[in-house]
Amino acid sequence: MIEIRYVKAEDKEFWYSLDKHLPEREFVNKISNKRGYILLDNNKPIGLLRYNLFWDNTPFCTMLYIDCNYHRKGYGKKLMEMFLIKGI
Repeated sequence: MIEIRYVKAEDKEFWYSLDKHLPEREFVNKISNKRGYILLDNNKPIGLLRYNLFWDNTPFCTMLYIDCNYHRKGYGKKLMEMFLIKGI
């Protein structure tokens, strides 16, 4: 079953396997400010989306990743829809 949720501390290993250059304090900020989403398939992380605020009020996506085994299934679109609904 596919699930999208906000990033949590327990996602750190998955997150840093993809986003090695994000400073630790920024990862903590993503969690506390709810500026990242994790896509799960049966509780296995398969994708993520992170974003920042431009001019402190305009959300913009800074990273979107979907495991290649899950491409062309609409999961990237689902993450973007979640971002557009909740991020704005």
